[in-house]
Formats: sequence, C-alpha cells, structure tokens
Amino acid sequence: MMRILAISDKINLPRLVAAAKSLNPKELVVITSAEANVPADKLIIAKLGDGLNECWVKLVEEQLDGYDLTMMPSTRNFKEIAARIAARKEIPYLSEVLDVRLEEGIVVSRMIFSGRGIEVLKTQLPAILTLNLDPYEPLEGQPSSVEELEFNCSPQVKLLERREKEAEVDLTKAEVIVSVGRGLKKKEDLDIIRELASLLGAEVACTRPISADFKWLPEERHVGMTGVRVKPKVYLALGISGQIQHVVGFRDAETVVAVNIDPEAPISEVSDYMIVGDLYEVVPKLIEEIKRRKS
Repeated sequence: MMRILAISDKINLPRLVAAAKSLNPKELVVITSAEANVPADKLIIAKLGDGLNECWVKLVEEQLDGYDLTMMPSTRNFKEIAARIAARKEIPYLSEVLDVRLEEGIVVSRMIFSGRGIEVLKTQLPAILTLNLDPYEPLEGQPSSVEELEFNCSPQVKLLERREKEAEVDLTKAEVIVSVGRGLKKKEDLDIIRELASLLGAEVACTRPISADFKWLPEERHVGMTGVRVKPKVYLALGISGQIQHVVGFRDAETVVAVNIDPEAPISEVSDYMIVGDLYEVVPKLIEEIKRRKS
C-alpha cells in the first residue's frame, strides 16, 4: 500500500482527490492553499502569500520525502511545478496523464503526436505525475485532520500586479455552438457566421488557426486540445477538416453537424450529420430557411 501526496488549487482538488483515492492508497495527504472539504487523511493548508510557482516548488520539495506518488492537476502552473521538482529530486515525471493504475510501479496512458495516438508508459515509484481530471467526478468529504502551514518564502521573482482576464464568453456553458475553421476565407465573412449563430441562439467558436494564427477571434473561442473543451447539445462545424487536435475539444457533444466540401474529410468520421458542400453556399441557405420558419 502506498502513500500519496496530492497538491492542487482548491478548484481542481476534489477531482484530484477522487483520482488519488481510486488507487486505494494507505495514506493520502493533500496540500492546498485554502480550506477544502475532501476525504484526505490530512489536509495541509499552506500559506504562501502571493503563491508564486517558485514558492510551491520549495514547499513541495521539503514535503515530498516518504511518499510513493505525488499527483497534481495538468494545469499550466502545476506542470511547471512538477517538472522542476522532479528535476531537483531526480525522480520520474509523467505529464498530462489520462489514467493511472498500479502494476509493480505505475502504468499510465497519455496522448502523443498532438492527440493522434496514445502511449502507455510504466515507471517505478517514487514518481510525480500531472493528471487530466476530466474523467473524474469531484469527491467531497471531511479530512481526518487539518494542519495550517506558514511557509516563509522569498521568491526571486516579485509579483507586481495581477489582473483578471476578462473573457467575452464561456463556451463550456453553451448548449449550441457554431464553429468555423480554415474553410472561412476572410475575417469579414465572420458576419454570416455570427448571424447564423444569433438565429440559433448559439455561441461562435473556432479552430486554433482562426484564433492563434489569423487572430480573427479571441483565444477563449478556440475549441481543441490546447483550447476550450465543450459539451454542447449541438456542435455545428463549418469548414473544419476535423484534425484530432480540434476534435478532442468537442468529442463530448451530443450531436455534431459538419459542413465541408470534402466528403473524405476526417470530420465526417466524428459527425452525426455531414453536409457535403461549400459553407458559403450552405450557411446563407440555412439562414434563409431559419428566418422563413421563424416568420
């Protein structure tokens, strides 16, 4: 039976604890920065001031000895923290793990080649991993004991200011999404996409090139592996080829409708309905028909 150390922010903690408990550890100790209701053997509330990654690294490095497995969520900050600790302690680090099981050490699976494949890795303990928490349901309960830890840390990097990012949309709450890809020829043509979305009561989304390369839409509208993952009732994909990097972002949608000029496009394999045609012909007809029915 092994001892697990779980480190997380408060938001991801219930899912991380669920993942850790699924391994039936002898002892589960949790370190976070605020009070939390999770069924751990010990909850350590660390007072880190502004909570810079450097302070987390120093804290966890001091606490790590004696644990078989250290688990963190696969967020940008914790992936950095985990990597730095693994290098300092010279122990294996497995990042962005999809699932984990015990087998004379641990066996994990993770995506490779931008999601085109899955690799299975095995390593001995002790080890550190960051975990994709989407498959796990939050687990809540009372910790057996709670400890507050004042940790003195003088980071070399000083936080001067923190600003909340003002996103114009939360795609995770959208029931209908109209998404566009490289089939869109120019930025001005987003007007017809927005008109269709408005008629459907939908939000507009896009593939990575539209937001990252062309800058036609903000990053919070990018659906995919490195963007937002959504679960709408309807996902309408316009001019999207269907590369796996994008598909993983909407694979939990109830119904997927695609419009593409190529009948062999990969999007056809993941769509419930496929319209073979040019979005510049299909979208105006959809708009016209919706308006007719509404009138």
